[in-house]
Amino acid sequence: MEIEEAIQDFKQKIEFVVLSSSNIADYKYDIKRELWCEFTLQFGLLNSKIDLTSLIEEHAKETVVHCVPGINRCLLKEVKSQQGPELHICTEGINILEIFLYADILDLNRLYSNDIHAIANMYGIEAANKVIIKEIKNVFAAYGIEVDYRHLSLLADYMTFEGTYKAFNRRAIETCASCLQQMSFETTMSFLVKASLQGAYDNLKSPSSQIVAGKPISCGSGAFELLYKLF
Repeated sequence: MEIEEAIQDFKQKIEFVVLSSSNIADYKYDIKRELWCEFTLQFGLLNSKIDLTSLIEEHAKETVVHCVPGINRCLLKEVKSQQGPELHICTEGINILEIFLYADILDLNRLYSNDIHAIANMYGIEAANKVIIKEIKNVFAAYGIEVDYRHLSLLADYMTFEGTYKAFNRRAIETCASCLQQMSFETTMSFLVKASLQGAYDNLKSPSSQIVAGKPISCGSGAFELLYKLF
C-alpha cells in the first residue's frame, strides 16, 4: 500500500511540473534524497534563437527551493565580541515560532527583532517596551547624539502603558482622556469640534492641558508648593 502511494505521489509530481509549462517535455528528479532534478525543454523551430541561458537564470532567481514563511532573506554576519568573533544570523523578516525549532544550534536567549508587534505578541508588552527604547537610542546614536535613558523610557512607557503598542500619531492619541492634550498634539480644530459636540470634560491633570490653561504642571518641581519667608 505504501509503495502504491509513493508511486502515485511520484507520478503526480512529474505531471504537475510537465503541465506547468507547455515548453516542458519531461521531468525527472532524485527520488531518494531529492538533491537534483532534470527537465527537458522543447521549442518550435521558429524560436531557434532563444537564449536559454538567460531564460533559465531568470527563472532560477524566482524559484524557491526552501523557504521559511515571514523571512525573505538571511545573512550570516561575523561580529566581534569580548569572547571573540561570533556568527550572527541577520534576517529580513521574522518568524519567531520557526526559529524556536532550531534551539539546538541557535542561542534563543539572544534573539532580537526590531519588529515591535512580533516581540509584543510573543514575549509581552514589557519586552516591546525595551525594543522601543533600544531602537530610538540607535537612531540618535547614528548621529552621535546621546539621549538620557529616562527620556526614552518615558516615550516607551507612553506608547505601551495601555497594554498594546501604539504609535505617536493622531489616531493613537484619540484614546487620551484629555481633550486639551489632544488639541496640543495635532489637528487642533478637529479635536476641538469633536470635544465641543460631545461636551467633553477636561480635569486639567495632564501636563499638556495644564500648560494650555496657564497652570503650573503638577509634576517635577510643580508637584509641591513652597512658602517663602518674605520678611
